[in-house]
Amino acid sequence: MKSKNIIIAIIMIFLSNLFVTDVSAFSSHPYYIKNSKMPKHLYVIQQNNLSPAENTMITTLQGVISNKSDFQIYTLNKNQPDYKIWLEDLKENYGINYSMINDPWYLLGEFKNFVKGYVLYDNFSKKDPSINNACSLASLKDSIVVDKSIESKVKNIGIKMQYDCRNTDKYWAYNNLWNLGLNHSTVIELSPNRDAPLRDYGIMSKSLIFYEDDPKDFSLRNKVFGSMNKDSTCLGWGPDEQGNISAASRNGVSVIPADWSYNLTVLSAFPSSPVIQKSTANPMENFSAGNMHYVTFIMSDGDNQQWNLGSNYGSKKWYGSPKRGNFNMGFSINPSLYELAPTVLKMYYKNASSDTFRDYFIVSPSGNGYMYPSEFKPDSLNPFLKRLNSYMKDVDQKYVSVLDNWSFYNRDLWNKYTAYPNIQGIFYLNYSRQDDYKGKIIWSNGKPVVSCRNLLWSKIGENEDLVKDINGYVKSGYTDITTPYAYTFVYVHAWSKNMKDINQVIEQLNKNPAVKVVTPDIFMQLIRKNITHM
Repeated sequence: MKSKNIIIAIIMIFLSNLFVTDVSAFSSHPYYIKNSKMPKHLYVIQQNNLSPAENTMITTLQGVISNKSDFQIYTLNKNQPDYKIWLEDLKENYGINYSMINDPWYLLGEFKNFVKGYVLYDNFSKKDPSINNACSLASLKDSIVVDKSIESKVKNIGIKMQYDCRNTDKYWAYNNLWNLGLNHSTVIELSPNRDAPLRDYGIMSKSLIFYEDDPKDFSLRNKVFGSMNKDSTCLGWGPDEQGNISAASRNGVSVIPADWSYNLTVLSAFPSSPVIQKSTANPMENFSAGNMHYVTFIMSDGDNQQWNLGSNYGSKKWYGSPKRGNFNMGFSINPSLYELAPTVLKMYYKNASSDTFRDYFIVSPSGNGYMYPSEFKPDSLNPFLKRLNSYMKDVDQKYVSVLDNWSFYNRDLWNKYTAYPNIQGIFYLNYSRQDDYKGKIIWSNGKPVVSCRNLLWSKIGENEDLVKDINGYVKSGYTDITTPYAYTFVYVHAWSKNMKDINQVIEQLNKNPAVKVVTPDIFMQLIRKNITHM
C-alpha cells in the first residue's frame, strides 16, 4: 500500500512539473485586461453602413457580450483596412468562422438576453461628454449605450433604461463612478466625437472613459492620472501631445495612442505566447573591420497602436510595401499588441523579411507605452521597467527607443533602463527635434545610448539631403569604426515618408562602397564591439 502511494506521489509530482513547464511557455499574469472567452464564431458588421448612433450601440454591445458568449461581434471599417486581414487570419489559422451581418438591429435582437439595459446619452454636440459618461456607467451595468435618436427603437425590443447621462459634465463619471468598480490600472482618453473606437474594450474592461478638450485644462486629467495605480496605462489620445504625455508621466501613467483602435475585445481573447524574431546565421561574420560608415533606418510611430492595427501592415506605403525586403530595415512596434492583439503581433513577426535583407523590431517610445522617462513618477518607473524587461524577453527584442525632453546626458536615468538584462541599448530621440543630439553616443552600464543623427522627414530632411549628408560624412573621414562618427541612426517620419523613399535613398547610398546599411541590432552590436567604452 505504501509503495502504491509513493508511485502515485511521484506521478503527481511529474504532472505538477509538467503543468508548470507548460504554463511558463506563455506570458506571466497579463498586465492588460484581456477577454477571458475566446470566440467560436464572429458576427461581422461594416461600420461605414451604420449611423454614428448605431455604431456606438453595436460597439458597446460588442463589449457587453465579449466575455459571456462564444458568438461575438467584430467590426470592419473602410478607413482601417487591416482589420479584414486580422479577421481572415483568425479564420485560416485559428479556426474562427464568421458571418457577415448588415442589420445592427438583428445583432441587438440576437444578444439582448445578455443586456441588462441601456444608458442614455445625447450626441447633439461633438463635445458633449455624456457619451463617455454613459460608457463608463454602462461598463458597470452590463448595459449598452444608446443615443436619444434611437431610444424608442431600443425600447421596442424590450430593453429598459438604466440611467440617463444627458446633461452630465466631463467630471461626472470620475466623481460618481471611480470607486464603484471601475478598474484603476487602465483608463481610456477618448474624444466624444469618436462614436465607436475603443468603446468595446472600455465596456469589457470596466474602464473610465473621459476627455478634456482644452489642451490647457488639466483639472480632470490630473485627477484621473493621479488616482491610478502605479505603472498604469491610458489608452487613447488627448487634445495635445506634449502636455498630455507630461501630465500622464508625472503621475506614472504611460499612454497608448489608440483612439482609432477597434475590436480589442475579440483580439485580446487569444493567448499571448513568446515569439522569436527572424535572423540570419552568424550575421556579425558578414562585417569586416575596415573603414566604413554604418547606417540604420527606423520607422517612426510604432507606438501608435491604431496604426499597427488599422493600416500599417497592409499599406503599400509602409509594412505592406513591395519595397520591404529590398534593404535592411528597423521598425518599432507597440508592446500592447502582445496582450491586446497577439495574433496581430505574430503576423508582423511571421511576415518579416529574413533573406538577403532583414526587418528588425525594437520597442517603441518609450517602453511599454509613450511616456517621458525624465518626468515619469519615480515610484512607477521601476515596475514599468521590470515589466518592459519581461516583455522584451517574450518578444525577442533587445533595444528600446526613447522619446524625451533634453535628457540624453542623464546617465543615471538610462542606468535604470540598462540595469535590466534584456535591455541591451537605447535609441534616443529628442522631442523638440528628434535629431537634436546629432548622433552622439554615451554608455550606460556598458551598453550604448545612441542619439538620432539624421531625419528622413518632408521639409526637414528630404531624400536627396539625406544622401548628401551621409556621403558627406564619408568625405569628412567619418569611417573610423572605433569612433561614434562612423554610425548614423536615421529616423523616418511615417506620415511624410514611406518605404519607397527609403528604397530611393538606399539605392543611392549603395553606390558608395564606404556606406553600409544594417538592421538596428547589428548597428548596436557593431558600436558595442568597435567603440571603446567603460
